Amino acid sequence: MEHVIDKFEEIGFSKNEAKAYMALLAKSPLTGYEISKKSGVPRSMVYAVVEKLVAKEAILELRTDPPTYVPIPVKELVMNRKKQAEETFDFLERELSTIEKPVKVEVIQHLEGRKYILNAMKKLMNGAYEEIWLSLWEDELGDLQTTVETQCKNGKEMYSVLFTDQETDSFGKSFYHHKHTSTIEKQRMGQRLSIVIRDHEEVLIAGFIDGQIPQAIQTKDTMLILLAKEYIRHDMMMKIVGNKFGHEQLDALWRKDDLLNYIVQNEKKQGE
Repeated sequence: MEHVIDKFEEIGFSKNEAKAYMALLAKSPLTGYEISKKSGVPRSMVYAVVEKLVAKEAILELRTDPPTYVPIPVKELVMNRKKQAEETFDFLERELSTIEKPVKVEVIQHLEGRKYILNAMKKLMNGAYEEIWLSLWEDELGDLQTTVETQCKNGKEMYSVLFTDQETDSFGKSFYHHKHTSTIEKQRMGQRLSIVIRDHEEVLIAGFIDGQIPQAIQTKDTMLILLAKEYIRHDMMMKIVGNKFGHEQLDALWRKDDLLNYIVQNEKKQGE
């Protein structure tokens, strides 16, 4: 019966209490001394055990001399314990709900395959409420152009960094990496890093590598959205600076400085 006693412990009874209750189920009424003898509960402990069982409404004390005890029927005991447990859980649910703060866990979804990633980009843009931020390469522009044009016509603000020589009005407020700078970017990153941001709510970051299956992540994580948007903003700002002060002067600046050359091209001079 050890396995039964283990189950009693799961509902708040000690082993001795379980033994005493089961002894009374087998035969009752019994005195404290008789309970000790039949259950194996030490005589020095049996009356304390009996008092606890009475308090738990598992047994009843009869007014005899000496006092004797009878068990509450099994079905009644189980029903009472279930009711008490339900009341306890209901109480905890009510009280703890008032102090609970919702835990927000942002899932990062992994995507694979060019067609699947492009469809996810379109879906993300179609779900925008106010604005869309883009960093895209020429290879993907044709696949996304119709969706972008539709969203622009629907009044969505569009901010784009485009890696292409073909300038267009279709992608909103656009900044361009022409062949010279796009080659440097692709060499540094080892891929065509493409980004779509919906409002400040969700981002998709994809890596297109020639000869390999494209990979991407999509998430509503606020830190990743901020990081991606700051990447695009920084890229735009560098294009503005280059247009203002001249790209040749800007190129000369970093090419003459080993640190800046490493930062821009991800190349270190031999021996460093």
